[in-house]
Amino acid sequence: MMLAGHCVWSVEGVILNADQGFLDLLQRPVDEVIGVSYRQITDARDLDRSADMLAALKDGAAPVRLQKRYLRPDGSSVAASLLVTRFDNPDRLISTLFWHENGRPLPPARLWEAALRIRHVHDARVSLFGADLSSDPVGSLLIGIYLAEAEGRVIRLVDIATYANIPLSVSERWIKVLQQRGVLEDRDAKAEITFTQSGSNKVEAMLATVYEAPGSTAIIFDSHDQGNSSFW
Repeated sequence: MMLAGHCVWSVEGVILNADQGFLDLLQRPVDEVIGVSYRQITDARDLDRSADMLAALKDGAAPVRLQKRYLRPDGSSVAASLLVTRFDNPDRLISTLFWHENGRPLPPARLWEAALRIRHVHDARVSLFGADLSSDPVGSLLIGIYLAEAEGRVIRLVDIATYANIPLSVSERWIKVLQQRGVLEDRDAKAEITFTQSGSNKVEAMLATVYEAPGSTAIIFDSHDQGNSSFW
């Protein structure tokens, strides 16, 4: 099963906040994580690449993707794939991490690219055929929420309604249905919208079919556009 976690860093690479998923990845309690530099928890083999990633994340830069190994207290390393985005006011970095507990590297960048591909196809459909012939509210909601989580953004009802280009009342109704089906966390629709673990697994299984389909080819990003795609 794929696991996920999130972490907030200073632009110098010091951990400011972390969720339980990130603590589980490191197998450390919160008091051994907050205030720690990335250098203290990164496998020595990946220190240079981590430093390069920080240097690439200048103000306004595109998100950077990286696969790296983290150190656990017993001296073992666990491989994780992460997407790091820089935000301002206040200036900080937000990481979304994915890993298998057995340490097998995962390709979250491909899942992210698959979500972007679906979004671009939908945008083209709207442009060519019009919004009235391109309605897919549930699909748009799922892709919008997934992209927000993958890119480390907080998304709420008003944001997802704007993204999906559907009325607020319609978005709220579908959000409640997805909560009832166990796809989204059951909370006030006006609060942050997040997947349950089951919902995340299902969406990622759906996105994986984009790459498993016959004749499917991966999207190739220019390294200038994506910060440092050479890590992949």
